[in-house]
Amino acid sequence: MSRLPNILLLAVTLLVGACNIATPAMYILEGPPSNDAQFTLPDRKTVVFVDDQKNSLTRTQLRSMIGDKVAGDLMENKLVTETIATRDAVAVARKDDSVSKLTAISEIGEKVGAEVVIYVRMGKFELAEPGGTPIPHASAVVKVIDVTNRTRLFPSDPEDPGREVFTQMRELSMDMYNTSPGRRQIEDLTATELGNRIAKLFYKHEKNELGKGIGVRK
Repeated sequence: MSRLPNILLLAVTLLVGACNIATPAMYILEGPPSNDAQFTLPDRKTVVFVDDQKNSLTRTQLRSMIGDKVAGDLMENKLVTETIATRDAVAVARKDDSVSKLTAISEIGEKVGAEVVIYVRMGKFELAEPGGTPIPHASAVVKVIDVTNRTRLFPSDPEDPGREVFTQMRELSMDMYNTSPGRRQIEDLTATELGNRIAKLFYKHEKNELGKGIGVRK
């Protein structure tokens, strides 16, 4: 009887084993898969302005929490040297906005002494999926504005409404939903995670395996 089939079987077995060893080896050599920065921020005095025209956020403090998380992550990654508190920009907008006219983003930046505004327009901010599944999720649209020149830096296409960012938490225990402190904790976690996702637009990071009209700021 020919030994050829046995030799072929041994060769295939060794090849499969080699592939199983090579894959993690390549991962170690090349590092984990990553996403590149979508835009390189200029290192100028920056403020993150979180705009919540739809009142998606249950507390005003969450706007500061999102913005300060973005600013903190950018400074930690040495992308910007100096930032201005989000609450200062929010205060200007609340003071100067009117029902018929919203303050321009560049004007808000100018009034707080910023040279660059990372503008975050809130979309959804929900503590559960439709139907009640306890999975918090949030979204926002992001733009970067040059205050000095009153131009948009990112996205560069003036017709682009902004870069959408989404985050979805893992399913949480229903016990957290049963008390006010628990719900506040969920809100804080979701706001912080959204801020983290926004900041990641501007620096390389590991992949996570797991229109014009009334009320639109210019």
